[in-house]
Amino acid sequence: MIANHVPGRAGRRARDTEFLGRLFWSFGSFGASIGFRFAANLVMTRLLTPEIFGVMVVLNVVRFGFELLTDVGIEQNIVRHPNGLEPRFFNTAWTVQILRGAWLTALFLAASRPLATFYGIEPALFAAIAFAPFLNGLHSTAVFGLVKNLDVKQRTLFELRAEGLGFLVSVTLALIHPSAWALVIGVLISIAARSVMSYRLPGPGHFLVIDRAYFLEIIRFGRWIMITSIVMFAAMSLDKLVLGRIAPLAVLGVYGLARTIADIPAQLGQRLTHQLIFPMLAAARSAEDAAAARGIGAARLRLALAMAAGIGVGIACADWAVAILYDPRYAAAGWMLSLLLVSSFVGALSSFNAGILLGSNRPEFESAANVLRLALLVPGLWFGHLWFGMPGVIGAVLVGEIGRYVVIWIGQRAIGLSFARQDLLATLLLAGVAGALILLRLSLDLSTPLRLMNLG
Repeated sequence: MIANHVPGRAGRRARDTEFLGRLFWSFGSFGASIGFRFAANLVMTRLLTPEIFGVMVVLNVVRFGFELLTDVGIEQNIVRHPNGLEPRFFNTAWTVQILRGAWLTALFLAASRPLATFYGIEPALFAAIAFAPFLNGLHSTAVFGLVKNLDVKQRTLFELRAEGLGFLVSVTLALIHPSAWALVIGVLISIAARSVMSYRLPGPGHFLVIDRAYFLEIIRFGRWIMITSIVMFAAMSLDKLVLGRIAPLAVLGVYGLARTIADIPAQLGQRLTHQLIFPMLAAARSAEDAAAARGIGAARLRLALAMAAGIGVGIACADWAVAILYDPRYAAAGWMLSLLLVSSFVGALSSFNAGILLGSNRPEFESAANVLRLALLVPGLWFGHLWFGMPGVIGAVLVGEIGRYVVIWIGQRAIGLSFARQDLLATLLLAGVAGALILLRLSLDLSTPLRLMNLG
């Protein structure tokens, strides 16, 4: 009895150690990535006007929208399929990725002039950024093989090299020629360099092929991914698309800066979901393995509490951080950031939970969650901006995130694995930390982080 028990405990300790190691590398990659972007933003806000930032917000949002069209989840298919690294499956996925990228670039080029007219932006900028989907589609699917093998360290080092190169290229071009063109060219060079670097990663050899059986499997599983991606893009980016049309580009540029910072917790949740939670559950083959994979609950609680405390501090001090770090032209980003961090916290919790559903082959719940988020956003953004201006827009974003969380929670209940109590505890901690610090500010006559906010 004892002999059987000890190896079991040793095995659990080994799994816990392995999970923590992967968590460390995932955090390290994310921290370095944020560091590169943060440093780039510090430089860019001093070189570029809010109007130029507004132009780039529109260009990047439209680019991401095109890249998510026909997204059949190449990465998720390779990770979840037992033959994901078998040469014919692997290269069918790679071929589909290349063809999709070429088709999207052609579609984007055709739409460039109407988009430029709609947003009042130079058509050549849209035409140039249209090549991003094609360049991105050329990268090796070996990147996804690292995720399937849970090789977080190798994936981290690859992404760090790509991020570092992108940072150097973008900053150098902005210093030489501070304009929207510098940023667009920087994006294209960075994507192309990442694609070239990806072929140095270990994995099966590449050859163009379409295996009909594998192709149909990719499409069948990917249809839910495609629906989720399209709806998620609309839900995540509708605010910026709408503001690009109804608000001055300078206001959009300031909002875009605040949104970039506020999205960090949600992006962390998505990264942990795709690099750890989803592949762990997809790799579980026996009941014992599945139970071990679901044993991430304790680590998740610690992560959620740490995130709640950090975001609570951010909510209370966002205006100070923006005032210290950024050019005075971007001061209004402070109060926007303070409010946006609340919705980002809810989004991060939703992403953690969505990974459980995806790993359990229930992606339809996340699709439904994003449909509801979009349904709440469409009227919310319109009436919010009409009645309350920018605070109303940010309030609509929060309402949409709450709707998404509720549907994902229902999905978790359906599979018998819910973290609602953890999330409630984290939310209470967030409110306590933010509330205590804001009260301290008021007691010291230091106003609140919303002092620059204007309604209407």
